Amino acid sequence: MHFTLCKKDKLRLKAQFDDVRQRGVRQAGPAVVAAVAPFEQLQCGVVCGRKFDLLAVKRNRARRLLWESFRLLKPYIKPCRIVLIPRRRILKYSAQRTMQELAGLLAQHGVLREDADIPQLKS
Repeated sequence: MHFTLCKKDKLRLKAQFDDVRQRGVRQAGPAVVAAVAPFEQLQCGVVCGRKFDLLAVKRNRARRLLWESFRLLKPYIKPCRIVLIPRRRILKYSAQRTMQELAGLLAQHGVLREDADIPQLKS
């Protein structure tokens, strides 16, 4: 399996985020909002500004949880662009629970591969 993240896996430019915002479909869960737009390559971006929390420590934890979940799910996701927006409830979630919620949202979007047998993280 390929469980690494490189620069090409991440959305970097404002235009890329705007593209997903305009052409994408949003799906909200208790701790994460996911916007998905069709694209020929798999790319992801995480948006977590000061509106989420004034403390950088909490914003960084939310980002880390989402990036780690995306990294582990990456082999099972079809090519598309994804923008993830954390909600405050994510701060109480474990990495396993975050990954399960993200997998559920992506399955609702229909971007998980049909043959995806997603392994569970150990608690």
